Amino acid sequence: MDKVKLEKILEQVFTPDIDEIISKQDIIGMRLSGGIDSAFLCFLTMSKYPDKKILPITMYNKLRPAAMNAVDNVLSALRILKPENDNLLYSDIAFFDTSNFKKTPKQMEEYETTGKKYNPKDTFQREWFRKLWDKYDKLGINLNIYFSGETLNPPVEEQPKIITGEWRKFPHDRNVKKDKLWSKTDKLYYGHHRYEFKPFRNTNKKQVAQWVKELGLDKTLFPVTETCETEIFMYEVYAKDFRRKYNNPGAEPCKVCWPCREKYWAYGLYDFNTPEDKDEWKI
Repeated sequence: MDKVKLEKILEQVFTPDIDEIISKQDIIGMRLSGGIDSAFLCFLTMSKYPDKKILPITMYNKLRPAAMNAVDNVLSALRILKPENDNLLYSDIAFFDTSNFKKTPKQMEEYETTGKKYNPKDTFQREWFRKLWDKYDKLGINLNIYFSGETLNPPVEEQPKIITGEWRKFPHDRNVKKDKLWSKTDKLYYGHHRYEFKPFRNTNKKQVAQWVKELGLDKTLFPVTETCETEIFMYEVYAKDFRRKYNNPGAEPCKVCWPCREKYWAYGLYDFNTPEDKDEWKI
């Protein structure tokens, strides 16, 4: 791996303002989804802070249970890539279920006006993180910061060629860049503020992909990552509506959802190095 390129990327990702905050922490929470962005962010964090303990924090959708395999494979790959770093801890895991979840008209209206999310994953996530703070504080561990690999959407003008259909739009709240890449809670928890750090938030997936390729991680880390979020029951719908064929629903990319299409737009491949075999879906 080119160490000079790695150092340049680390300087861009971990700016002095966030470095000052991180330097005061004993442990870093890392939202590890199994996707390439969070996996890459974990790799960079292990490279930048080899002496900091990193706690993978993972939520699994019960309607896509095979995602657990992808996260395990990512963790294994990271340990192989950074054998000298033994501070990658065992994951803190939780499960959520999207069955029978429906947004109320009020929730839909509030999302359109404020961008506040009411998806089952996001609703569960907010509650779970509050419980995490309490749990680790009671254990005497100051888990005061966690990282997210969330990226900026592809340029608005390119989105129609990536995905089509009103019901499969990119989330509009990620079309706009943020003033800061980290946020701090307004109140103290057990004498500490809580921080969330999203270093890729103003960078789209294709730009992150360039970094991944420069470091050669497209050959080692990328192939084991999974970005698709489609629940098992939707594969039958996609097979009918989009003339797709699936052999292992829930354990292969659907090639239809926006996370799948965004990954394909950035890398030219879906999960597990799967190519696009339909001409009408090629970009």
